[in-house]
Amino acid sequence: MPRLQQDQQVTTSRAQELLLEFLREHDAACPVCGYNVRALTRPICPECRHDLVLTVGAAQPPIGWLLAAVAPGFFSGIAALFMLVPIIGRAIFGDGVWMPLAIIVDLFGWCSGLFAILLATKRRRFLAQRRARQRWLALTIWLIHVAALGVFILMAVLFF
Repeated sequence: MPRLQQDQQVTTSRAQELLLEFLREHDAACPVCGYNVRALTRPICPECRHDLVLTVGAAQPPIGWLLAAVAPGFFSGIAALFMLVPIIGRAIFGDGVWMPLAIIVDLFGWCSGLFAILLATKRRRFLAQRRARQRWLALTIWLIHVAALGVFILMAVLFF
């Protein structure tokens, strides 16, 4: 057996031993089904049959500023999706005129929604920042969206 595989088996075996040792004296819920896995003899949940592993995790990841940062983007993206219907409807079934202001607003919404999806998928990078930086980024995102809304309202009042 190659040395790397042997080392991995020894490590896995030791991790399993530590897990079982911990579970001999402590209550813990299976992360899949919630069954109490105290006093296991093998690292497999007896209820749902999933393998159990020893891991390190945060007690409660602080996601408040992440949610604050992605909220305006998700809202803008959803609004852009709904706004696309009258834009295309007017161009195809109406007078055939494309509304440049509406298209600009819609593009902002699509870009904002895509940015929110990207931020949500790369959340670990965001969460690795200090809390003060997370707060600054979230507030900046909100400021951009509020300013864009103000500009769009002003343009709508002036041009319509």
